[in-house]
Amino acid sequence: MTQAKEQNDIVLKSTRGLLIFSKWLLMLGVGALSVALPVVLVFHEKIVTKLADVFVTPPGPEVVGLIGILIFLGITLMLLTLFALNRLRRIVDSVGEGNPFTRINGTRLRGMGIAVLAIQVVTFTGGLLATGLLSMLGEVKPDQDFHMTIEGSISLSGILLVLLLVILARIFDRGAEMQEELEGTI
Repeated sequence: MTQAKEQNDIVLKSTRGLLIFSKWLLMLGVGALSVALPVVLVFHEKIVTKLADVFVTPPGPEVVGLIGILIFLGITLMLLTLFALNRLRRIVDSVGEGNPFTRINGTRLRGMGIAVLAIQVVTFTGGLLATGLLSMLGEVKPDQDFHMTIEGSISLSGILLVLLLVILARIFDRGAEMQEELEGTI
């Protein structure tokens, strides 16, 4: 085996390991938020009471509903990321097997592009809702230490990533066509 091939295997193995580690971290996050969501809904009165201790204007029960929606969006965000990471891991596996230019990899890349676009939408929506939550809560009492800044915007790099994934999907589709043509002539 050549040194370049060995380095390539190390890169692929490291990438696969990082993707698997990320998958488990995300699954842990989904589990934690899945437990937090019903807890927030069950203990909504205690949450409103604690928030009233921190903010000048006591918040209403709708604040807890908004917190629940934000937790749900967090779960959705993590599940979309898991979907994209799973597709990427399968592409890495196919590269390791020596057959990356397949139609299924084009489909996987398109799926990743759709997931990244959905992540952008969920992130933007969550940012807007979190900003609304902070404005609903109002001013912090002078003796309390609470500060949070939230920005709800569309990421230009995220949009560029979506376009890159769609273009790469087309490249992989064309590579699969060329490979099929080559195999048909042999």
